[in-house]
Amino acid sequence: MDKWFNNNNFTKILALAISLLLWAMVHSNDVTPTPTTTASVEPRVIDNITIEPYGIDSSKYVLTSVDATEVEMQVRGQRSVLTSVFTDEYKVRLDLSNVGPGTSTLPLSHVVPNGVEFVKMEPSTVTVTVEELGTNTFDASIVPTGEPAAGYLAGDPVVTPAEPVKVTLPESQLAAVGKVEGTIDIEGATDTVSEKRVRLKAFDLDGNEIEGAVIEPESVAVEVPITEQFTKVPFKVHYTGQLPDGLTLSQVKPNVNEVTLYGNQELLAGVENYNGVTLDLSQISEAGTHTVNVDLTPPSGFEKIEPSSVQLEVTVALSDEVQDTEKVIRDVPIVIKEPGGSLEASVTRPRDGLKDITISGPSNMLDNIDATDLELIADASDLAEGSHEVTLQVNAPDYVTVKNSSADLTIEVQVKDTSTETTTPPTEPDAGSGEEEENSGTTNGEDNEDESDPSQEGNGDPDDSGADTDASNPAS
Repeated sequence: MDKWFNNNNFTKILALAISLLLWAMVHSNDVTPTPTTTASVEPRVIDNITIEPYGIDSSKYVLTSVDATEVEMQVRGQRSVLTSVFTDEYKVRLDLSNVGPGTSTLPLSHVVPNGVEFVKMEPSTVTVTVEELGTNTFDASIVPTGEPAAGYLAGDPVVTPAEPVKVTLPESQLAAVGKVEGTIDIEGATDTVSEKRVRLKAFDLDGNEIEGAVIEPESVAVEVPITEQFTKVPFKVHYTGQLPDGLTLSQVKPNVNEVTLYGNQELLAGVENYNGVTLDLSQISEAGTHTVNVDLTPPSGFEKIEPSSVQLEVTVALSDEVQDTEKVIRDVPIVIKEPGGSLEASVTRPRDGLKDITISGPSNMLDNIDATDLELIADASDLAEGSHEVTLQVNAPDYVTVKNSSADLTIEVQVKDTSTETTTPPTEPDAGSGEEEENSGTTNGEDNEDESDPSQEGNGDPDDSGADTDASNPAS
């Protein structure tokens, strides 16, 4: 040790070390001390945190009511932490795992972000009502909305699957279900409307939608057939032109007995038959069976007609080879050709203005003849005021012959001048005139009896007698 101190170099190093130590000690008082900081803790209130229920057995129960759905939570923490946390990181939960049907008061649990201290929340408990679920089956109905295009008609919706659907609701609401329904839009449709997924909804008896109803299946496939509006009506063959001399129309047989007319419902309701089938006899020049195609056109206002043409099988025979039969067409209406001006004509005999007409012709052709094929015209256009006998003009198809005699076709027509008709008030009879009135009445009675004789003679006409014994008209 003494050797080190006696050594000059060691002494120098030691002196230097002591000098540095003393310098450091002296200058350490000049350094400003670093202050010690403590992080500040701040409170914060988080509003409107939604309560999140969990744990309920959804196959058996449903939460029907909670007396609070949001809470206010108070927390605290460092400002830097509080400002960096989003509101949705604060959670409030409601455990329903051990809750059965009925009303219960349950505590709420909370979850806060790391670095945040929970203080309290309001409310901290909630009252809940849990109900048991029930299931019932209902037939699903589909209601088309809108209208198809003009001239088209919507049919009944076809639902797939067709079996009833199941509706699950709290028992208290299940009895209120009135119907299960879906809608499909058919506005302006001209063809079948198909929808693979029509969502179903449950409605109460007042037609209000029931929210929360579980429907199985929740949707169905639907087809709504859209068809054109139509009606099927019979038709008659009308004739124009004439056959050559020596030929007679024996039979006309169409390939169809009715046609289909398409149009709006108003037009369809008013149509009873189709009058557009006309055969031009002048096209046929020899005896035999001929096939004639007649093109059809829809009546005014109708959209189309099907078929677009009919095929007529026309049989023509030599006149001397055809066996004619007779037929009585009853109650053919008489049409008056009015005189015009102030004159007005009416049929006084027969009183009902109807006449039976006897016709003859090929039996096959007579089968389809009825009153609509005949026209009886009483020409009063040149008659003066008074009572007149008029012979009827009979318009009938060329292939038939009218058998009524001229006398049988004679009717009585009364023509009146409506401009001179006045109403005369009744007058009191003079005393002692009863005998004159009685004699006058007797004379009038005799006159009336005489006037009725022509009518009686007409009723006894042989043709009328034959009409009475003939078969009744098969056409309605």
